[in-house]
Amino acid sequence: MVSFIILSNKGKPMKRLLSVIIFLALTSAPAFAAKYASIGVTEAKVRSCAGSKCAVKWKAWKFTPVAMTAVSKDKKWVQIKDFAGHTGWIYYTSLSKTKGVSAKSDLNVRKTASSGGEVACTVEKGYAMKFLSKSNGWYKVSDWPEKTGDPVCQGWVYASNVWAPAVK
Repeated sequence: MVSFIILSNKGKPMKRLLSVIIFLALTSAPAFAAKYASIGVTEAKVRSCAGSKCAVKWKAWKFTPVAMTAVSKDKKWVQIKDFAGHTGWIYYTSLSKTKGVSAKSDLNVRKTASSGGEVACTVEKGYAMKFLSKSNGWYKVSDWPEKTGDPVCQGWVYASNVWAPAVK
């Protein structure tokens, strides 16, 4: 519960002080809950500032889930943060509403939603995959092959082993 004490000056409310207090209360809290997206292109350049001339800090791969933390004044660049805390700016068309997951550590992707299931493939920490569905604490996922004709890894990962902020 928030309480305001209204001070008065000779019996008149101090409207200016109250306005400042309300402004500070509204601007100190996040304006909106965190929004999530994933990388929608094969490879995206994440930059140090909002502009194509800014230095590339790192690259993000298709389906990498990211938190969107800010938008540039022209609304064409989005500041993002990945599961490891890396931040930077990305052009808005490089983002997708497709849900993605990132492996929190080296991880076995299994053919069935069971810790005893046969291993379909193994992925490294940070590897991004597309979220397909969920069942009893397991996520069905699929990757995106680097080259046409490469095998697709599809299977199940235990939910706590991946960062999947958009999956509820």
